[in-house]
Amino acid sequence: MNALVGASDHSTTKALYAKDPDGLEFEVSWLVPADLLTEEVLNGRSGIKPLDLAREKERYGAQTRGGLGVSIPA
Repeated sequence: MNALVGASDHSTTKALYAKDPDGLEFEVSWLVPADLLTEEVLNGRSGIKPLDLAREKERYGAQTRGGLGVSIPA
């Protein structure tokens, strides 16, 4: 089954779109933490681009904390 139906780069957020076994579409999104918002990221807010997941994993890696309340620099 091909659950993944799309992926978008909204600059300050990254999103994956999928369908569950009943065909209901849902979104999983990740917010770029405030302390990682560079000028490049902020300047990209003018449009939605295809998500380059490999690039974003390389840029932010598994060690980047995500979620609400983690945008305060350590």
